[in-house]
Amino acid sequence: MANVAIAGAGVLGSAIAWRMAQAAHRVRVFDPAPGGLASPGSFAWLNASMAEDPVYNRLRHDSLSLWEGLKVADPSVPVKFPGAILWEQDHFDLDAIAGSQNDLGRPAEMLDGEGLAGREPDVADLPDRALLAGSDGYGDPEAITGWFMAQAKDAGAELLTEAITKIGISDGKLCALNTASGTHPAEFLILAVGTKLPDMLALVDEDLAMNNTPGLLARTSPGQGQITSMLATPNVHIWQREDQGYLIGADFGGGPPIEDMEAGARDVLDKLQSVLSGTEDCKVENITVRERPMPADGRPAIGPFGPDGLYVVSTHSGMTLAPVIAEMVT
Repeated sequence: MANVAIAGAGVLGSAIAWRMAQAAHRVRVFDPAPGGLASPGSFAWLNASMAEDPVYNRLRHDSLSLWEGLKVADPSVPVKFPGAILWEQDHFDLDAIAGSQNDLGRPAEMLDGEGLAGREPDVADLPDRALLAGSDGYGDPEAITGWFMAQAKDAGAELLTEAITKIGISDGKLCALNTASGTHPAEFLILAVGTKLPDMLALVDEDLAMNNTPGLLARTSPGQGQITSMLATPNVHIWQREDQGYLIGADFGGGPPIEDMEAGARDVLDKLQSVLSGTEDCKVENITVRERPMPADGRPAIGPFGPDGLYVVSTHSGMTLAPVIAEMVT
């Protein structure tokens, strides 16, 4: 049994804590604000749509398979898999994605406007063609993170609402951690701290190049427009919550993030209403802009790093990859 510390109680830290505790390790999770910084701002689209990188896409596929197994074993897992519909756009090569989905054994179907209308009749502005990725899923990001942490605690993990202020190293090996409450012995420290990774690595004079990107997430009041699939349109991503409101995600195309949240909310509603009928009376109930972690090469950074016993876990696609990363790290 190892003495494992995890910095960060977002989706990755919580998922790793769960699997580590299941494997009978002593697990303590340190986070002054459990839930994470990036995780609550995730759109939580669970997918394997990275057609340009077959290795990365296979990893995402493997994680989706784990997600599907979790849902079968426990229907209360807060995710669902109704599929996603992707519009033709610059960064989505629909034919390549369809080919990669078929290579993975995942259903993919090209739709014309009539076919899309038959599946999602409330879509207002029909594209000439779109791709249905039939096994994609989604879930509320805070519910997903909370589910993993609840499972971790049930398996014996301990959550401490403290920040790690010092990492003790002896003869090149991790030996202890310091927080405001004192010193905590540890054999392993897993850094799952999202955009705060450079700050944590600085405690051991290490660095990892990051290229974090801002993303917008908005929650709206309930609407009359009904969708079952997740929609990835050129300007906005949308899925419908259990309460009939919508979760809306967008990025900034490389430009600066918004500063005027009221203007941002109006823009989000304009985009929602241009895509989906029955949303004219919707209001934005909550809108955030969060930095999303992204290693500089755009791919996950997972594994030993620096002193013996220190592990790094950093990726842009934490919601999709949480189950497989938890398995790998454990």
